[in-house]
Amino acid sequence: MTDAQLDKAADLAREGGFAGIEFRKGYIESPPVEAGTVDCVISNGVINLSADKPEVFAQAARALRPGGRLALADIVTAVQLPEGITCDAALWAACIGGAMQRDRYREAIEAAGFVLQEVRENPGYHFISDRASNASEKYGVASISLLARKP
Repeated sequence: MTDAQLDKAADLAREGGFAGIEFRKGYIESPPVEAGTVDCVISNGVINLSADKPEVFAQAARALRPGGRLALADIVTAVQLPEGITCDAALWAACIGGAMQRDRYREAIEAAGFVLQEVRENPGYHFISDRASNASEKYGVASISLLARKP
């Protein structure tokens, strides 16, 4: 998060009357939290932008208390993306270049120690640019929502 994003999040929490919320600046692959201190990890499309998703899931599991939840929405693919897509900065920015193949994504979550409770595809999700739409159709790119629990 940028400083401006952190400020906006804090303002919205305050305006909404939400207490007990703290925002910290850090990287998703090494979140600035103590092990076992978090109730829920929430992500909306951010994990897709990490080149090391298994580490992201391992760090989420480290941060969560037993019984903690991982709730996320992200972009996955039906097949492994070719290098021409994964090395394209414009397609990374469009949340396609960093998408992980669906089965490998699920395996990475389970390897981190999570128990999947629900995975569903989000129908009606579409990309704005023609290049992103074409890549989406060709490689089976889809938006999913997922809920997992740390035992």
